[in-house]
Amino acid sequence: MKTCINGATTMPYPLEKDVETAGKVGFDGIEICREKLDQYLHKYRKEDLRDLIQSFRLGVSAICPFTGYVWCPENEFTKKLAETERYLKISTYIGCESLLVCAEESKSKRRKDVIETHVVRLKRLAQLAEDYGVKIELEWFSDLTDAIEIVNLVNHESLGMMIDTFHWYRGDGDITHIDLIPKDKLFLVHINDCENLPRERLTDENRLYCGLGVIPLVEILKRIKQKNYNGYLSVEIFRKEYWSKDPLTISLESLKTLVEVMEKATVRG
Repeated sequence: MKTCINGATTMPYPLEKDVETAGKVGFDGIEICREKLDQYLHKYRKEDLRDLIQSFRLGVSAICPFTGYVWCPENEFTKKLAETERYLKISTYIGCESLLVCAEESKSKRRKDVIETHVVRLKRLAQLAEDYGVKIELEWFSDLTDAIEIVNLVNHESLGMMIDTFHWYRGDGDITHIDLIPKDKLFLVHINDCENLPRERLTDENRLYCGLGVIPLVEILKRIKQKNYNGYLSVEIFRKEYWSKDPLTISLESLKTLVEVMEKATVRG
C-alpha cells in the first residue's frame, strides 16, 4: 500500500506547501483539497501544478470533497455535472486518480429512497467520469453496508468506495462490514485514529495521528490487505493542535505514525 496525505491535515497551508512538504518527507502521494486547488488556480496555471507535483514524484489520489448531487432538482444537477467536468479535466491533466463524493444521507427519508436516489445520480456521475478516465469514490458516514449496496447497484467500473477509518468507527464500527466490500470497488482509504470517547460524542476534532487512539487500524489494514488493495492510505486529520505546527512537522509526524501502523499490519510495500 502507498502513503498519502490529505490537505485537511495541513489545512492552514496552501496547496503548493502541501505538495512541497509531502514530497520532502517522502510521501508517495497527496490528496488535494478542492478549496485549496481553487485558490491555487487563481494564482497559477494547471501546468504549474502538474510540474510541481511531478518535480516531487508524487501521485495524486483524489480531489475532495464534492457533494450536493443527490437531492438537488434536475436542472441544478445538470449544472453541477458541468461544473464537475472542469475538475475531471484538471484531474486528467495532473494525473489525479479520482474525485471523492460525500454521501447525502437523510434521516427524514426512507432508506430505500436514499439508496435509490444515490444510485440514479451517482451512475450518471460515474458515466461522465469514465469519459475522462477518472474514478468516483463514495464516502459514507454511517452503516457501510448501505454504501456497498449503492456501489453494487450502480455496477459501473468508475464508481467505487472510500473508507474513512474515523467515519467507520463512529458510524457502524462493525469490522466484518469491511469484508463485504467488493475487491475491485475499494478505491481509497482515509486513515486516522481518534480519542477514547463515546462514539456519539466524537467529532472531527477528536481525530489523532495513526496509532495514537482507539481505532483498530492494524486489524482494518489486515482485512483490507486480504482484498489485494495496493492503493493509497491517505492521512486525513482535522485537529487544531496539529494545525498550529509548521507544515513540514505535520507531514513528518503524519508519515512516521502512518508507517509505524503499516509495518505492524505488514502492508508497507
